[in-house]
Amino acid sequence: MNDHSFFAIGAEHVIQSGAQAHADDWRLLRRLALPRRLNDPRGGTVKRALVIDVETTGLSLEGDEVIQLAMLPFSYELETGRIIEIEHDRAFEGLREPGVPISEEASLVTGLTAEAVAGRTINGSAVEALVADADLIIAHNASFDRVMVETLWPCFAGKPWGCSLTSIDWLREGFSAGKLDYLGMQFGWFYDGHRALADCEACLALLAQELPQSGKRVMSAVRDAALRDDYLVRAVDAPFDERQKLKERGYRWRPAELPLGRVWWTITSDPASEIAWLRAEIYGRDANVPTHKVTALNRFSERLWEAQP
Repeated sequence: MNDHSFFAIGAEHVIQSGAQAHADDWRLLRRLALPRRLNDPRGGTVKRALVIDVETTGLSLEGDEVIQLAMLPFSYELETGRIIEIEHDRAFEGLREPGVPISEEASLVTGLTAEAVAGRTINGSAVEALVADADLIIAHNASFDRVMVETLWPCFAGKPWGCSLTSIDWLREGFSAGKLDYLGMQFGWFYDGHRALADCEACLALLAQELPQSGKRVMSAVRDAALRDDYLVRAVDAPFDERQKLKERGYRWRPAELPLGRVWWTITSDPASEIAWLRAEIYGRDANVPTHKVTALNRFSERLWEAQP
């Protein structure tokens, strides 16, 4: 599938030859060790992208802050989604002292404490230089990472974004969850997670995989989803008694304290069908349903809401 191995230890050095006859009865799990060259170029168009990950003081998009940022640039073949070069020498990882306390849970997960980040800052010029070179920014849960980084580094706002978590229907591909460490184990590797650069490497390894059901490479699926035009649909003034129907259809609640809040909302590629459903099932009348185009430039960003009429 890839021209060069993810691993420092070859399978032949671990597995006895007799075990090959019973390959369905075991799995091999090895530490991830990404090489610089993952695939050899085949003459196709080559693009540049950037995987990013953040560690934060907590999980609130409004109240928490970034304490660690990592970025790993790479190149890929446009037509096939094959990862070509992983630029380890240009990888970035930096710590930042936040203006709010680090929660106990965040410290337990990341190993980062107030003492570890005290007095630390992240070089904005270094961030801007890596972002400028990328045609696409990718994160595993971009709806969190994008909001957190755009608050501090506006350069992220001008780039298209993709998400390796939400762009794939992991359940239909045969996986019970979309967590990065779980997916890695299903594909045969483990890594020291919950530090930003290690998570970047794991995300990049995931992008290089072929999906078991669709046969599509993850990188291609993420890029295709990023380029797709979707629509934000807002069920303004939806009757309170219909909230369960909205939840079951996948609508989420936007709190009143946020811009254009106090509303149920969803993102869809078929706004006409969604509007028809809302009018028939929620409003019971020909109600006005605001919609707004979602692209890779505003998807996952709070700017999607600021742009509303």
